[in-house]
Amino acid sequence: MVEFALILPVLIVLVFGITELGRAIYQQNSLSKSVASGVRFLARYNGLLDLDDCSQTAAWGTATGYAANLVATGKESGAADALLPGLVAADVTFSLDPANSNDDIGCVIQGQATVAFVSIFGDSVVPLLNLGPLNLTATSEERYHGE
Repeated sequence: MVEFALILPVLIVLVFGITELGRAIYQQNSLSKSVASGVRFLARYNGLLDLDDCSQTAAWGTATGYAANLVATGKESGAADALLPGLVAADVTFSLDPANSNDDIGCVIQGQATVAFVSIFGDSVVPLLNLGPLNLTATSEERYHGE
């Protein structure tokens, strides 16, 4: 019985650590898929870019707003709960890849989102070490089709 009392705190920390790691991996995967969906939405948005020089058209601002809402909430309108705790449309950015835009590759749209991981232990993933917050970041890029 004494041995169990000595091992129990270590086992509890181990179980909670594995749980937190699983939550972090799940949230990172959700963020990555969400950003890829937003970039895919823009890559197929008709009239978003001028295909001659890969410049943005007047529709860029509206379309990126819809795509940012799609990444943050799963809906173009943004009228839904956040897909991840703390994720808002302002955390999502979209841009054109200038290195590839004028090559034979075509116009390449990039997207990125960063959100702080919310741990069940508070601000730090490992509270005793005081490591600070952990940020989850996802990026994606896709060639513009404009279907």
